[in-house]
Amino acid sequence: MNKKLNKHRAFTLAEVLTTMGIIGIVAAMTIPNLLVQHRERENITKLKTVYSTITQAYTRATTEFGSPESWGMTAANSPEGAENINRILSPYFNVTQNCHTNGGCWYDGILTGINKERSGINIGTDSSFSTFSTVDGVQFAFNVEEPECKGVFGTTRGLQNVCATFTVDVNGKKFPNQYGYDIFKFYITKFGVHPYGLPEDTNFSFEDTCSPDTMGYGCTAWAVFKSNMDYLHCGGLSWSGKDRCKPFDNNRYDYDL
Repeated sequence: MNKKLNKHRAFTLAEVLTTMGIIGIVAAMTIPNLLVQHRERENITKLKTVYSTITQAYTRATTEFGSPESWGMTAANSPEGAENINRILSPYFNVTQNCHTNGGCWYDGILTGINKERSGINIGTDSSFSTFSTVDGVQFAFNVEEPECKGVFGTTRGLQNVCATFTVDVNGKKFPNQYGYDIFKFYITKFGVHPYGLPEDTNFSFEDTCSPDTMGYGCTAWAVFKSNMDYLHCGGLSWSGKDRCKPFDNNRYDYDL
């Protein structure tokens, strides 16, 4: 009996190489974006934890020591005042190292903005900041703004009674040490802790201070409440309008992958 053999056409070497090339191109385009998104989500998660922890610490501190204007902040940018904030709040954190106003708990260098410009302040050596680091690798730096809690930075009751500010680095001394990515700022007020860049913030509004061509000081509230860092990749975002941008411009963090 004659048997007809089915002949299946195999891929040629050229076809295999072409297919592998296409797969490689797709992977090269996709993987960096996935890494960028993963690191952004990781930093946002840490930032939300910081906000929750500092809010609880503030509540406990005011119960024990009274309103912040009674915390001994002495004067704006006072090392003694910053140290008193540290002394009052640090017991409510799992602190692994408390450097006070001596440096050592913060990146020793000038921080940068989203626009890659330098901030001009070295928190790591500036004695007006009192610093400590926690077990999860987050670093805190406290600075007195208005010792009587009369600082006006917005339209809400809290933002019209600002006492001090603090800066956090959610991934410690690791790079890029950049506002809006791993560095974020908060207000300490008579009425709670508030992130920079709230809709009512008139000093560091999100629309004016959080986009690819700005320093990124006003990004904190957006990252906390919108749960994204799309402001790193496009402009035109706002609290009352567009809150996402696509596609991702992953070139901004290629050096950090």
